[in-house]
Amino acid sequence: MPRKREGFEKQITILGIAIMLRKTRFSSASILSLAATSLQLAPLLILLLSLSNATLAHAQRKKQICQYITKSGERKQVRSLHQVPTRYRRHARCFDASAGQPQNIHLAKPNKIRLAGNTRRESLSTSVGTIELRWPRSVETLFGRTPMRAMAAAAQTVSRSLRTAAFPSDLQRLNLDWQVVFMDADLPQTQIPAKLVGNCHPGWMTPPANIYIVGQRVAAGCGGARASKASVADSDLAEVLVHEMGHAVEYFMLRKAPRHNRMRAEGFATWFEMHAAKQSSLLSASGLKRKTAARARQSLREQPNRFTFGGSAQDYARASMYFLAIEDKRGVRGVMDVYQTMITERMSFLPAIRKELYWSDDQ
Repeated sequence: MPRKREGFEKQITILGIAIMLRKTRFSSASILSLAATSLQLAPLLILLLSLSNATLAHAQRKKQICQYITKSGERKQVRSLHQVPTRYRRHARCFDASAGQPQNIHLAKPNKIRLAGNTRRESLSTSVGTIELRWPRSVETLFGRTPMRAMAAAAQTVSRSLRTAAFPSDLQRLNLDWQVVFMDADLPQTQIPAKLVGNCHPGWMTPPANIYIVGQRVAAGCGGARASKASVADSDLAEVLVHEMGHAVEYFMLRKAPRHNRMRAEGFATWFEMHAAKQSSLLSASGLKRKTAARARQSLREQPNRFTFGGSAQDYARASMYFLAIEDKRGVRGVMDVYQTMITERMSFLPAIRKELYWSDDQ
């Protein structure tokens, strides 16, 4: 041990003794005995302190993600439980996003995802194609409807929406092979990338028509506060399913060669929810519009000048306003024209809007 460090450690030990002496009365012999014992134990105490500091440093290096849902229903994500407001900590969910998972892990196909406990497998023949479903029995307790009934209702809603508006004829005849899996909160981390395990999204879709739904996130959000009524959970499930099916619709619209733009993709799917809700017995079109408009206004207050898409519910809502504005101006046909311009002119989303509708960036 270097002399300077050894001298410093002895000074710390003696200082500790002096502090104790000010508060306690001892005899001279006791003082000398205590001092001698303290000096002998100093190396052990310092070793324990070093180990404690190393453990603390390791804990601080661990990448932790915690999610919670606010009183207003907004989903939040922070980097530690200490950053979660006290009133939300009881229902917060935290994940270790640091080690234990390879960086290059790929998302397994829905029919390959491992499900715990008793599971069910069903095949549905619908007007938008054949849907292969799998789910664990534990998910059934979260909703009033079984996943199969919810999926059938969502497929019917999407089909009606495509056939009662100005969508192209090939979209009206949409017929895909869908693979859908419903999962519980304990996601298989060796089959799902950490960014999906740790984020707050209730569902996701991969082309051409693979859909993954996390039952607890639909029914309880990030905070674990389960919906008070099964009908509310069913409505939330229908909303998520239609949203994810909307991603498949957009993929087909882009002729299976999507230009990567998350803002556009989530904006379209969120708009498609509201549009399809007009054909649903579970979804409220007016209620969805009010909720989306409120979230978009919040995003506008937070980013009044330049919009940077970060993936929050408020960002989804604000991105959908582009589509609502186009629909208000030119109907669904106008949305289709913008996508046609994107394809034929090889343009991204916003330049295609400017070209097709002659809108400026301010508009």
